[in-house]
Amino acid sequence: MEPKPEAKGGRAPKFLRRSHHGEPEIFEESLEIDSLLEGTLLSDNDSDQEEKSSIAKAVLRKIDIFRDKQKRLKLIRAIAKLKSSWVPAVLLETLSDPCEEIRDYLVKELAGREELPLECLYQKLFKTSWYIKSSVLRILGLRKKQEAIRSIKLMISDPNIEVRRSTARALGEIGGKEAKTLLLQMRKDQSPYVKAAAEEALRKIIDLKFT
Repeated sequence: MEPKPEAKGGRAPKFLRRSHHGEPEIFEESLEIDSLLEGTLLSDNDSDQEEKSSIAKAVLRKIDIFRDKQKRLKLIRAIAKLKSSWVPAVLLETLSDPCEEIRDYLVKELAGREELPLECLYQKLFKTSWYIKSSVLRILGLRKKQEAIRSIKLMISDPNIEVRRSTARALGEIGGKEAKTLLLQMRKDQSPYVKAAAEEALRKIIDLKFT
């Protein structure tokens, strides 16, 4: 019998199955998610960013099937190893995961993906939950791009304390004259936690300057 032709984007499901071959429980469950992904994922030739975002949201719904955070993390790690052009968009959407461990992994992974445009990160700073904003700010800080400051500075007055703390830390990572000016403003923040973050970030900028 001739093998059935591979479904469009079938590389992702095959990879997921291989990546969990030594773990029987998640391997069996990954078969279910593989079947759901078939016909959803597109090829490496897909170009439209909006379309990639749509794919990412569809894949995210499949990942959400797994309630166990460790299983979700293993699946996300497997997806991150794929070379398809839609992968960064999937990882970016997955920042909405409620598990801090998963978000920490995604922050480090996305920070190293230069193919992900900064504009995609900027968009996540608005109309999203505080922990997504904080994660994006961490990514921008690790990217260390001066041009990111024009978007980061809009978070200085965010109502969430953790977002403002992440803003201060991102500015400290990037450094430079503008970051220093903004951090001097943040030293006047009403929250002692934000003030402390601003002070620490300022010390980091000064240390970098004289290193």
